[in-house]
Amino acid sequence: MKGQAALEFLMTYGWAILIVIAVVAALYGMGVFKLPRGGLGKCSPCFPPGSSVAYVDHSADTLVLRAGAEDIQNVKAYVEGSVIASNNTQFLAGSTIILKASNPATGNFSGDVSVTIEYQSVSSGLTHNVTATLHGA
Repeated sequence: MKGQAALEFLMTYGWAILIVIAVVAALYGMGVFKLPRGGLGKCSPCFPPGSSVAYVDHSADTLVLRAGAEDIQNVKAYVEGSVIASNNTQFLAGSTIILKASNPATGNFSGDVSVTIEYQSVSSGLTHNVTATLHGA
């Protein structure tokens, strides 16, 4: 009698463990546990929601952003407190902003670097700052 109870116990837990393994394998196969290429991605945390700039992509000497819901101008990128790229053009909402490092030898967007973007709202004239951490490049 004790042997039958032990066997039923092991069979029940055995089936439960097999089901859990099958579910984990299926989730792994669907890519649920995979990180994006380059680890955590190219930007984390990216610019906060609601800001007038959004991260698109970057390389060692170029940062590509998208203007948000309002028109902006006088966009500058700061790395470690120094301006390394700027663009004084007026950007319409939704347009692409390209910032090229003015002197890649003294400052660029490569490695793990904290970037502060300063921009001016066309409608209010107020200046705003947002910060993101860029990875790789």
